[in-house]
Amino acid sequence: MKILIAALLVTSVVSPAFAIRALTIKNDRVLVDLEGESVNVGDKLGARSSDGKARAILEIKQIKEGRAVAAILKGKMQQEYTLSKVGARAGGSAGSSAGGVAPGKSWGVIGGYAMNSMSSKISNTTISVSGSSFNLSGIYQMPLPDLGQKVSARILGGYETFQAAGSDSGTNRTVDISYLGVQGLLRYSFYQNPKLNVWAGGGLGFLFAIAKSSTNFLDESKISTNQTLIGSIGVDYNLNSRNFIPVQFDYAIYPDSSTSSARQMILRAGYGFNF
Repeated sequence: MKILIAALLVTSVVSPAFAIRALTIKNDRVLVDLEGESVNVGDKLGARSSDGKARAILEIKQIKEGRAVAAILKGKMQQEYTLSKVGARAGGSAGSSAGGVAPGKSWGVIGGYAMNSMSSKISNTTISVSGSSFNLSGIYQMPLPDLGQKVSARILGGYETFQAAGSDSGTNRTVDISYLGVQGLLRYSFYQNPKLNVWAGGGLGFLFAIAKSSTNFLDESKISTNQTLIGSIGVDYNLNSRNFIPVQFDYAIYPDSSTSSARQMILRAGYGFNF
């Protein structure tokens, strides 16, 4: 909502004070009376409540005889809200924001498929194992307007795993660790439109082992907590103004110790809800 407030403050300075009115609201469509305002298909409208707070962003879809049909892109709309233009027409060049709206506060669930690799020094010989495992986390994300309109934070918390196996000279070696994990990412949205928010970012993960086993590979007594350095890229696909599908790819590095090192590549997808 802070992003919407900033947009509407700019609008109040640069736009004439036309009183565009909402006539009817049905599902995510709003019939508006333009009251003489000049708009085009693709233009954005910002909605404010009587206390001046930004409540929604709409996009003009059809225009006929002084009225228009607008789609609700972000937020919730009520008939008594005032409306005004808040941006240029959609349809910028590829790679631009193309009229996109910065992500707001959201929550959801996300599952992951992890591809794991680890090496360990055993009797002065480095042994490697690899494997795959599954994760399940909750997500919470919020904008960070103080850092820029395209910057946001995403926090993941839940069940993380690391499983790998291999053999060396006929000796089977395995590692199987389950964690309670928390991951914090700082994200930059480099492409946005009403349907897509494409971003890249990075952050840290903190892992607390809740179950562990290893055969001929790691000393289980030393498996307790881990930290990871994470680089991520992802996309949020907006189904409508309230629901979206988050997809992200993480590359996680476990800081090397004197005896072992590990890496994970994790593909995650889930379902999210906008506040």
